[in-house]
Amino acid sequence: MHLGRGKGRTETWEELRDRLTAETSAFLTEGLRHPELAVRIPMIPADSARFPPSLTIAFWDPVLFD
Repeated sequence: MHLGRGKGRTETWEELRDRLTAETSAFLTEGLRHPELAVRIPMIPADSARFPPSLTIAFWDPVLFD
């Protein structure tokens, strides 16, 4: 099976898998090289408390819109 990718370009499932694996590897490698650039995800144990609504905006706005 061939998948469309851009103008007149098709790739097989194997090519897609290889490309996605290479992209994921590059992303993870870059993240490990520069941990200071990682987005820290706030955490609260599920049964102990809730995040205030203002934290939702403070966290997601930079992640989604910067």
